[in-house]
Amino acid sequence: MSRGSDRTRLLVISPHLDDAVLSFGAGLAQGAQDGARVTVFTVFAGTASPPYSPAAQRLHGIWGISPDQDASLCRRQEDIAALGLLGAGHRHGRFLEALYRKSPDGRWLADNVPGRQKVAIDRRSSQGDPDLFWAVKADIESAADECAPTLIVTSAAANGHVDNVIARDAALFTAHERGVPVRLWEDLPHAVFGLGDVELPRGFRLGPPEFSCVGTTTRERKFEALKRYPSQMSMLNGPGKDVFAQLDKHARDSSPHGGYGEKTWPVARHTSTRRLAS
Repeated sequence: MSRGSDRTRLLVISPHLDDAVLSFGAGLAQGAQDGARVTVFTVFAGTASPPYSPAAQRLHGIWGISPDQDASLCRRQEDIAALGLLGAGHRHGRFLEALYRKSPDGRWLADNVPGRQKVAIDRRSSQGDPDLFWAVKADIESAADECAPTLIVTSAAANGHVDNVIARDAALFTAHERGVPVRLWEDLPHAVFGLGDVELPRGFRLGPPEFSCVGTTTRERKFEALKRYPSQMSMLNGPGKDVFAQLDKHARDSSPHGGYGEKTWPVARHTSTRRLAS
C-alpha cells in the first residue's frame, strides 16, 4: 500500500469476530497508518437467540458471558473496540456462525470435544448449504459496492472451518467479477500448530507467499487490539498458554529478515489448485 494514498481502499472479509485481527491485525494497522481506508466486514456476526446448542452454552461460560447476556452483542462490541484501536472501520454481517446453526436434519453443526475448550464443527456442511453461500456472496458484493476496494483480503481457510471456506470462496468470486486483486491471510493462531492443504475453488490458485514485516509500534498495536476481545482471550491466553508469545515465535520462524510480520498469498485465476505454501 502506498503511504499517504487516499485511493487505497482495503476491504477485509473476516469470517468471525476477531479472525481479521488475529491473522491480519498488523496489516490493518499498517494500512490505516499509511493512509488507506480500511473496512473489515465480518460475515458471521449475526445475533443468535436461545435455545443454544450445548456447545454454545459451554463456550459462553468459558467466555465469561452469563446466560442473561447477548453473547453476539458482547462480541460485536469487542470487535468495534479492537478495530477502532487499529484505525479500521467495521461492518457486521447478519449471518449466524456455525456454532449457532443446524444442519438440514436438525442437528447442531457444533459439538463439544471432551477435555478441550474448543468445539468440533461438522465439515460436511460446507457442501450442503448453497443458499447460505449465495446469500453471503450477495452481502459481500454489497460491501464491495459500498467500499469500492482496490484490494480484498480474507482468510485462506486452511483450518477447514465451514464459515471460513464460505466467506473465502464468496470473496474470491466477488473479487474476480470486479477485477479487484485479492490476498489470503495465514490463519492464526491455527498456523502455529500446522495447517493442511487448501483447496481453492476451481479456476483459482495461490501465488507465492509474501511476509510483510512491521515495526514494533504496529506489532504492539495489534496485540493491544487482541486484548479488546476478552471473550476470546479467555481461550487463547492465560495459565499454560500465551498467544502473544506463540504469535511472536511463529513470526520469527516465518520471517526472512527477523522481526514481526504476517504472511499472505495473492490469488490468481488458473485451472488447478495447489498446496498452501509454507
